[in-house]
Amino acid sequence: MRRAIAAALVTVIAGITAAVAQNAPAPVPPPVSPAMPPAPSSSLSPILTQPGLVQQPFGRTAPAPPPAALAPIDQQKMQSYRNDLLNQRRSLEQQGVSPASEQYRTIQQQLNQPNPIPR
Repeated sequence: MRRAIAAALVTVIAGITAAVAQNAPAPVPPPVSPAMPPAPSSSLSPILTQPGLVQQPFGRTAPAPPPAALAPIDQQKMQSYRNDLLNQRRSLEQQGVSPASEQYRTIQQQLNQPNPIPR
């Protein structure tokens, strides 16, 4: 009896599996175009074949304006240089160095110049 129940159970399970397999849709193949894909318009980009193009500006650029008589950076440098000279003179005064010393006179002469040139 047990064998008959086991055989019936196996037959039922096999039948259900076959029924489900018949109801499942068949896989659809991917679409295939009969035409070949179009070829690219050019083989390689000019940037790849001529790397120097990357460093060239695109189109025409406007010429740089002529430098002003004194650019702001130059003015800042001159002011910074003058401040350094004043700090050196103040330091010498605090150390008690005489205004007649050569070092003090050199600093004073540079401060008295209309456009001091940094050393």
